[in-house]
Formats: sequence, C-alpha cells, structure tokens
Amino acid sequence: MLDIKLIRENSAVVQDRLNLRGEYDLQPILTLDEQRRQLEQERIVLQTRSNDIGKLVGEKIKSGCDPKGEEIKALREEGQQLKIKLSELEPKEKEIDAQIIQLLLPIPNLPSESTPVGKDERENVEIRRWGDEYIPQNPNILHHADIGEKLNLLEFKQAVKVAQTRFVALKGAGAALERALIQFMLDRHTNNGYIEIMPPLLVNSTSLTATGQLPKFAEESFKCESDDLWLIPTSEVSVMNLYRDDILDAEQLPIYHCSYTHCFRREA
Repeated sequence: MLDIKLIRENSAVVQDRLNLRGEYDLQPILTLDEQRRQLEQERIVLQTRSNDIGKLVGEKIKSGCDPKGEEIKALREEGQQLKIKLSELEPKEKEIDAQIIQLLLPIPNLPSESTPVGKDERENVEIRRWGDEYIPQNPNILHHADIGEKLNLLEFKQAVKVAQTRFVALKGAGAALERALIQFMLDRHTNNGYIEIMPPLLVNSTSLTATGQLPKFAEESFKCESDDLWLIPTSEVSVMNLYRDDILDAEQLPIYHCSYTHCFRREA
C-alpha cells in the first residue's frame, strides 16, 4: 500500500507514474486526507485547551479560588464541553481513516522508472534471449502430459469427472515423484537453516489484506461464504501473517521459513 505521505507530498509525480499502469484517481484520497488533517488539527487544539483548563483549575484552587465558585464552575463547564467535542471528533477521524485505507488498497505499486512504457505485452522490450538452443527439434516429441499419461503417471479423465476440466490426478510413480520433490525441497531448505512451517490453508480477510491479495485479487480467490475465511493462494500468506502486527527485536532477524502447501487460485 502506498504511503499517504508520499501521495500527499508528491501527488503530481505519483499520479503520473500511476497513469502508466491504468486509470487511478488520487484526488478522492487527497480530499479525505485534507479533511482528516483538519480534524486532527482541531482535535489537537481542543485537547490542548482541555489540558490547559485542567491545570488552570488546579492552580486557581491552590491560589485561593472557591472550588464551588462561578469562575471554577465556568472553567469546568468549558472543559466538559471540550470533552464532548473531542468524543465526537474521534469516530469521525476513524471513519475517514478507514475510507482512505479502502481507497489506497486497490492502488498498485509505482512502476520503476527503468521499466519501458507500453500498452500491453506486445510492446515489451526484449533485452536478451536464452534457451532457444535447448528447444527440441524433433517434430515427433511428445508433450509432457502425453508422456505422463503414457507412463501411467497422470490421470486426466477421472480427475475431470471428480472436479472439472484442467484438473489432473497423479498416480503410482507420479504421486511418489511429487512427494519426493516436495521432500527434496523441504530437506534442502531445512538443511540450510530454514524452519519448516505447516500453516493453515484457510486465512481470514485481514491476512489476505496484509499481503496485498485483498481487495485487488478477490475475484481470483476462493472464499468460504459462511465464514470470514479464504483458501490461501500461496503459503506466503499464512507464513507472513504469523508475524503480522508483531514488533520483532533486531536480534530475532533474519527469520527463515520454508513451507509446502496447496495453492488455490482462479487462473485462466
């Protein structure tokens, strides 16, 4: 999420950079930010006066003023009115803060200045090419899916019956190979100091928001409608959120984790 201070102090530059990625209007954010800052300034002034009144009442009573006299009564009434106004400002500030966050969340990161500008992938700039020499030239070479099915490693028809098109089941040596590759990855990392995590496959909306999936990628995610839970698109969501809202001591860093999970994403 972009820093509101960055937008406030460099609104023209940020807007120009965002225009390279699509249509994003910063003005509603800037308008709300100005309203929030005005409320904040008003709150500071009222809070300062309230504090001053509290001190003034104590000083006057110490100097001999009647605690039940009109002067002390007037100050206390003013202080009470200030507290009422302050209590009204707080929810207004919170409401505007929430609106600003909801407007900031869908805005993408600013593109790098070194990134070529283009309408779509057809205007990508090719920097270098590698690997053409490894492309098989045999016109009769089989697709990997055909090889897997021929070797009885992949099962398509039954998997489609169980789920739908584009799903596959691994069987026999295919399933064993999958497990071996998973174990190889985990062993490789844990042997190099990583701590393995087997995290929840379901996370709440706050977790998906913290890692940037919500609200931008809600349509590509799977939600459990009866609960505030989503199937994870990657183990990074669960693992990163283990430390959400925590303050870590420098001595604890760096923290290395590895994880294997299923990943649930709607993909074309």
